[in-house]
Amino acid sequence: MTANAACVTCGNPLTEAVAGRRYCSNACRQRAYRERTSARDDSPNDSAFPAPLDTFVGRREELASLARLGSEHRLLSLVGPAGAGKTRLAVQHVSKRADQAWWTALAPVSDVVQAIYHAVGAHPLPNRSVRDAVIAEVDQHRRPLLVLDNCEHVLADVADVVSELLACCPRLRVLVTSREPLRLAGEQVFALGELDLPPADSDAAEALRYDAVVLFRDRAVSVDRSFEVDSSNVSDVVAVCRSLDGMPLAIELAARRVTVLSPADVLARLGDRLALLTGGPRTADDRHRTLRAAIGWSYDLLSAAEQAACRHLAVLGVPFDLGVASAVCGVDDALELLTSLEQKSLLVVDRMGGHTTFRQLESIRLYCRERAVESGDLSLVADRVVDWVCSVVEPEISSFFPAPSVVLRLDRNVGLLELAVARTAETGDWPRHVLTIIATAWTSTPRGPRGAPTELLHHALAQPMPPAHRSVLTVLAAMHHRVRGGWHVTRTFAQESLAIERADAGRPGTLARALEVLASAEAHTGNPAMAWQLYDEAVELLRDSGDKLARAVLLNSYGWTLLQHGEPDQAAPLVREALTLVRLLGLPHMLNPVLHSAGAIALARRSYPEAVDLFRESLEVGSEHPMDQFYDLEGLALGLVGVGSDDERALSLLTAASVVRTRYEFRAEPYWQAQLDEARALCRDRITAGRLRAAESTGERMSLAQAISYALTAQPLAGDDDSPISARELHVATLVAEGLTNRQIGQRLGISPHTVARHVTHARSKLGLRSRAQLAVWAGRHTP
Repeated sequence: MTANAACVTCGNPLTEAVAGRRYCSNACRQRAYRERTSARDDSPNDSAFPAPLDTFVGRREELASLARLGSEHRLLSLVGPAGAGKTRLAVQHVSKRADQAWWTALAPVSDVVQAIYHAVGAHPLPNRSVRDAVIAEVDQHRRPLLVLDNCEHVLADVADVVSELLACCPRLRVLVTSREPLRLAGEQVFALGELDLPPADSDAAEALRYDAVVLFRDRAVSVDRSFEVDSSNVSDVVAVCRSLDGMPLAIELAARRVTVLSPADVLARLGDRLALLTGGPRTADDRHRTLRAAIGWSYDLLSAAEQAACRHLAVLGVPFDLGVASAVCGVDDALELLTSLEQKSLLVVDRMGGHTTFRQLESIRLYCRERAVESGDLSLVADRVVDWVCSVVEPEISSFFPAPSVVLRLDRNVGLLELAVARTAETGDWPRHVLTIIATAWTSTPRGPRGAPTELLHHALAQPMPPAHRSVLTVLAAMHHRVRGGWHVTRTFAQESLAIERADAGRPGTLARALEVLASAEAHTGNPAMAWQLYDEAVELLRDSGDKLARAVLLNSYGWTLLQHGEPDQAAPLVREALTLVRLLGLPHMLNPVLHSAGAIALARRSYPEAVDLFRESLEVGSEHPMDQFYDLEGLALGLVGVGSDDERALSLLTAASVVRTRYEFRAEPYWQAQLDEARALCRDRITAGRLRAAESTGERMSLAQAISYALTAQPLAGDDDSPISARELHVATLVAEGLTNRQIGQRLGISPHTVARHVTHARSKLGLRSRAQLAVWAGRHTP
């Protein structure tokens, strides 16, 4: 027994007679018991908790998940970016808890142990540490919960304390809010993201089913009781919420501006949102009174390397993959950097089709871009993007056709190409400028056609460049004019490319490509005999190359051109071989043009059901690049007219495809145009006047994506008064009826499983259905 041992209750020295005990008398023991009993009162310590004065909006699924995870795991970390509403959600979660809970606000403190000591109401223990006092207090309660709010600036200290508390207090549960997890054994991380966002074209009734819009309305009404979301402002409110990534803090700050700005005015000013989104409640933490301060708190906690990465990535302005990030950040492998930034809630990870990309929330990006401007990083990043683009393109310029993996890589990072094109033009780096134009010509997006704009191509052709680069660029210019029906211009550019290749032998791939393009031009400018000769030379060049994809593309072009000149029987074996090669290569995105040719041959042979099946398959496999599919809409329409099964749908599809052709100046070959004209004439003869106009109007109003969905589901246009759900929701419902999982549907449609789940939920809500099985039954009854 040490000389300075003392009673835990009164502090009087303990005598030898009571050695080994904690109390000097029964009175002190009973007093300690009464204190413990009082402390075990199951009502939470409400006085220590934030007391929100506004309403809590949404997050029903998140609250349910927190309740479940909190019962299953002793350490739960609620993480998310600045302004995601972590603290508010934690308060709402704990307010429903009946057991003892303590709230520890760590944002203004640096000593974690002292903050917890005061939060739990611990008492000093003689000759014992503060940690021991905390453990002694916590261990007296039956099911205690400790909430540690805003831990990111003292993460290591929090991890150390929490680890010890959980080890010493087996009944304790801990809820942490932070912008990154503690990374402790047994930790369950709950990532808090954006509020549910409505589709861009939602009406007021639909928009108000989404938490982001409800939050905007609620906070706007709190400062302007006359405000309401209606038909006059719903599109602007939805656009504001979507532009702010569904982040609660940003939406709240934007909504408070309706006292002096309309939603349209707020939307117009979001380009300078860091200046606009200020003026949070006076009682709010300083970090939550402006959007800039909220993001700056996270940025200032980063290491120098992490801050530089945030600045460099912000210059991109588009999603990026690991390879791009490594190049832009100037490291061999940026995996650790990206992992760290993602864990700190400064990057969002998107996974789709087996590929991972990263992006910054727009508000975070704008903040970091400001820092990039201050640091003079813009030119550095632009030069690194140019280096990356050229490193991808240059190894492929001697090929007949760039490797699909290269095209896919460029497609996934197509947003970077504009930056690379502008930078090389600005610096007069014309050889590399040509490579950036070639990259642009190889790519496509869901919103635009494949290929570089005419003015970019022609401007680049006026610049000095190596002969090999010029050959590739002139053949790309020829292909550009080919799809627009400019056959004489196509012929001129193709002849120039061929002359370069014949003079500079040794590139059979680019020589074969020049021959192929020139052959198609000769066939359409009155010299088919020369065309067949050029095609045969190209086929011979590639016969022993081992490049099966190049051979498939060439054979398909040869077959398509033969068909245009009335030779379907000669075209059929060429296209059949091309189709076999592409299927064997396992490249579904390359099937589209070959299936189109096969479908056109079936049409020529009047095998209309076969043609319908081929064009349907082409529409299904081509969803990654819908701009390539207007031909398939026309082909399917021709097949339907031939079968005579659905003239109205056929006319709608023909009209929708015609809109695309007009918008991008795509001219059909004379052979194909004649079939389109004949089909329209037949439809107009066989459809009554009223239904005829309705069919054409439907086609005119549809986007290309809607037309494709309509073609595959045989349902009306999204938003049609007779359709209770959108075309996309209907398409998802039909796939549910086929028994596909959300992941399988997402892979089929090129969207995330989370987005699929949202479509399923919205469709069920609109239809008043309570289960996925009921939705499948409904879809089976309403689709052919």
